[in-house]
Amino acid sequence: MKSKTIAVLALVALVAILLFQNSGQSSLWLYFWPIKAPMFVFVFLCFSLGFAVGFLVAKIDQRRDKKGESISPPPKSQS
Repeated sequence: MKSKTIAVLALVALVAILLFQNSGQSSLWLYFWPIKAPMFVFVFLCFSLGFAVGFLVAKIDQRRDKKGESISPPPKSQS
């Protein structure tokens, strides 16, 4: 197996352990509405949101690289 595959499997195993250990009931106030759910639901949502944001940022950056655009401004000339 490739080292990247092993690292991903280890990370998935650690996240699964974290999710199952946090099965207690908790509440989250979303503005004026209380949401009650097991803690692992909130942890899973946070991981999923973080993954989605990272994926989208990587795709946007990849498109900029293909178009030749740069995020940083061009360097100033020293004349």
